[in-house]
Amino acid sequence: MGRLKRQRYGEQGWMLASYLVFWPMGIWIMYQGPHWMNTAHYWIDYPHLLMTKQMKMYYLMQLAFWIHQVYTIHVEKKRKDHVAMVTHHMITIALIVSSYLSNFTLIGNAVLCCMDLCDIFLSLAKLLKYMGYTTICDLTFALFAISWPITRHILFSIIIWATAVQPSQYLDMKWEPEKGKYFTPLTQKIYICLLSSLNLIMVYWFIMIVKVIIRILQGKNAEDTRSDEEDEAVE
Repeated sequence: MGRLKRQRYGEQGWMLASYLVFWPMGIWIMYQGPHWMNTAHYWIDYPHLLMTKQMKMYYLMQLAFWIHQVYTIHVEKKRKDHVAMVTHHMITIALIVSSYLSNFTLIGNAVLCCMDLCDIFLSLAKLLKYMGYTTICDLTFALFAISWPITRHILFSIIIWATAVQPSQYLDMKWEPEKGKYFTPLTQKIYICLLSSLNLIMVYWFIMIVKVIIRILQGKNAEDTRSDEEDEAVE
């Protein structure tokens, strides 16, 4: 295994370990809360001023992880989708920080849960590929390809819909910082814009996923189409 491949292996190992903590933790927090499978509770009883220690730990861990990811993508060899990655990470950080400060952690928890599941399969598939287990790698990639549209497009689109439609049904939508209320028609538009921007980036990535699926159907092994030429050469 060459130097670059070892670097990629370590990177994906760290990603897998992180997501194996984040996704179960996020799902457990969501299951314990009123917003489990109920988007109305993103807004009911807002502002959600009381936060469990588990939710606070979860949020701060996620924030630290994504700040670290911004650093990581600037020190490693750039991929073809570098700009999309930077944009994704910055929007993610903005959403985590703003939802934390504006007392919208329930919807933030739901968004993060939608994002983390398929990354478990992707990181595992890459590790298996680096170790030479191509058949298991392709099967794991299939799980990733199935989970991606379900979580990142269908479920995530439901959250975007809830942000666009439901707040006026449950909130007075007034700017009252002294009461912990920060959700107005303007902030609603900002959140919709940020969430929709994430969705567009993920559509771009889904096109890349489809290209990999086509490669597999043609009898080739799964390759990360985001990788640069040097990375593909060592693989």
